Amino acid sequence: MRKPMKHFDPEPAPGNFGKRIPGLNLSEPQAPEVFKALFSILYEHRFLVIPGQDLTLDQYLQFGESFGTPIPHVVDQTRMEGHPEIQAVHNIRKEKKKYTDGAAWWHTDQSYEAQPAITTMLYSVQAPKKGGETRIADMIAAYEALSAEMKTRIADLEVEHLYGKGVALQKDDIPTPPLSEAQSKRVPPVIHKLVRPHPVTGQKTLYSPAGTSQGIQGLVLAEAKTLLNELATHALQPRFQNKHQYAVGDVVLWDTAATMHAASPNHAATGPDDTRFLYRISVRGIPPLLQA
Repeated sequence: MRKPMKHFDPEPAPGNFGKRIPGLNLSEPQAPEVFKALFSILYEHRFLVIPGQDLTLDQYLQFGESFGTPIPHVVDQTRMEGHPEIQAVHNIRKEKKKYTDGAAWWHTDQSYEAQPAITTMLYSVQAPKKGGETRIADMIAAYEALSAEMKTRIADLEVEHLYGKGVALQKDDIPTPPLSEAQSKRVPPVIHKLVRPHPVTGQKTLYSPAGTSQGIQGLVLAEAKTLLNELATHALQPRFQNKHQYAVGDVVLWDTAATMHAASPNHAATGPDDTRFLYRISVRGIPPLLQA
């Protein structure tokens, strides 16, 4: 007998957008209707918080696979042993060379790959008493607020992306983990439309003007940089942003295809009160339940 759908009542997340869904136990199998409801809420509201979880890595990965195909991160050394699809994200450093703030710049996950991510999720197992938030920007709302003239201007533009810092909103004081020669060969430059339809809903979204954008096809670099900076600055207005303060047990998901995000600046941990440790899964493709 098929397990009946568990009833849940989404509630508004604090801030401008997003939903919080208490009462789900992700360590238990969920009915297909539950996942379809989660997809619908995620794609409409951009991010979800599912609090109070206690998951094994196998359970977490199984949950992640319901949203798409997990993407092992190109930075191999951050993958979890035995679970290469899961990346450890934390501020625990045992050596001087560190990238504690490696995600503290606005970007879109896997925008530097030919098939970028559709959803990203983080599972919090250690949370600092303050700080360590994830900031999220709604790129569909940002696109819809553009002038008609700007929408026409950018409608057919294509952007080159490459792993590492792009040309918009550069912050040289926030390094990203460097790639080895072998890793770099796995992520050559790729081209994505600046305005993309969402893979599931078809809504038009401004796609990753900041992050890994290196230039725009057909424009000289100076002109491309000016335009990308203008679009990124527009998209990161407070009215398009939200942020989440983690608690232990939170599973947070965002619609990667329609957002940019950035970690709040985060120093190296000195003890339990300021330790931030999360497990990250990023997936591509349409959720299997929506492919039928």
